[in-house]
Amino acid sequence: MTMKFASLVFFAQLVLLHKCDAPASFDWPMSAFRDGACAPLGYMLFVVIGLVLFVYSIDLGRFKDPIETVDTIGFAFLVLAVAISPNRLLFHKTFAFIVLGLAYVFFAIQLRSNRALMVAHICAPVLIAIGLRKGLGFESYGIWQKTLISYFVCVATVHHHIATRRVLPS
Repeated sequence: MTMKFASLVFFAQLVLLHKCDAPASFDWPMSAFRDGACAPLGYMLFVVIGLVLFVYSIDLGRFKDPIETVDTIGFAFLVLAVAISPNRLLFHKTFAFIVLGLAYVFFAIQLRSNRALMVAHICAPVLIAIGLRKGLGFESYGIWQKTLISYFVCVATVHHHIATRRVLPS
């Protein structure tokens, strides 16, 4: 229940930020919200992402998956590096792409036992880009990035649900 709540808080925070800095903020990457009219809420978004990672890591550790816990704790440190660095620096952009890439690979490995889900996951970034551009007419890195991060939050929530249900007594 806690993971689902943390994920809902993330989505609520993202919607609130878009309402606060609308309409220009739609094209912004997540880190740009730290520089907008609602900068405290922009920083809070990174805190909420940290909350999602924390709940995910703690529950995976509690439910007997220490390797996944170590991986997600590593993600937390990378997210922290992205959160505290100015978005104009190459360091920030490099770590942001590393976090997205590692999350992508992490979930591909997690889904390897279900070929259909793994193939869908492998295609997800391209499908998101095509869907945003062709379907909705958006051609912004910021929209793609926020959609991809939202996708990862959803995948983490579903994976958390499945992983915790495998070990709980019926």
